[in-house]
Amino acid sequence: MSNSKGKRLGFVGTIGFHIALLALLFFLGFSTPLPLPEEEGILINFGNSNQGFGQRDPAPSRASKSVSAVSSPAVQAQQSASKAEQSKSIASEKILTQDTEDASYIPSAKKIAAKKAEIEKNKKIKEEQDRLQKIEQEKKRQEEIQKQQEAERQRLAEIERIRKAERQEKIANINNKAKNVFGQGNSSNSSQGISSSSGNQGAPNGSVDSDNYTGSGLGSKGVSYSLSGRNSLSIPKPQYQLQESGKVVVEITVDKTGKVVSARPGMPGSTTSNSTLFDAAKKAAMKATFNSDNTAPAYQQGSITYHFQLD
Repeated sequence: MSNSKGKRLGFVGTIGFHIALLALLFFLGFSTPLPLPEEEGILINFGNSNQGFGQRDPAPSRASKSVSAVSSPAVQAQQSASKAEQSKSIASEKILTQDTEDASYIPSAKKIAAKKAEIEKNKKIKEEQDRLQKIEQEKKRQEEIQKQQEAERQRLAEIERIRKAERQEKIANINNKAKNVFGQGNSSNSSQGISSSSGNQGAPNGSVDSDNYTGSGLGSKGVSYSLSGRNSLSIPKPQYQLQESGKVVVEITVDKTGKVVSARPGMPGSTTSNSTLFDAAKKAAMKATFNSDNTAPAYQQGSITYHFQLD
């Protein structure tokens, strides 16, 4: 508010100063001094013709003197009037010129509107550039996130591949160690079974504790468990339909009431990595129950071993 008031006072002061200056110039600088100064120039000989000859001037006639005397004041009056008109014209021109200069410092409404429109246009252009820049930055950020996620997926897949290879290698080592284990004990028998032919009847992936020589699924002794100080009440058999054999060791966690709260198949000792057998063994282990023991740990770990056989 104070800034606008100062501008108005400055503008009024400037106009007043210029008006006073013009008044001083008009009264002091544009007045004609009287009497008027005589005209100056080169004096020439008086005559009435462009040509002549002789050293003496002819006597002037009365008519020429009267004409000269009469015309001289008229000429001077005309010259004085002409000079006064020129002075007034110059003064008015200067005043008009000064008014034009003062008016040029105030911009017109059209120029103000054009300037405002240009500022608004530049502002919109800047906002659009900023918006496009933000979109580009967000796009780059999403691409970087996708690259990181892809790298993480590849890393996890590589870890899973290595684990699978290690598990298969362990299973292969176990199979190699268990190969031809039957008939290599201290027993002197060279044959076992219920058939009429000699040989060690059974399956390569069977259990030495099983008395079943034929059939499918698990035998009556195809399940074993290990849980210190606890007795089994029920260990269901796995339900599966697959022509696959092998041994699956399931790690179990049992609470004080004897309930299995978690089961994890594929523990060391397993001879197969088949996911179907793993799933069947886990489901069967989760249904197993043991005796309740208040003196047992809150969560006790053990294992259940399932021997899968071919048809």
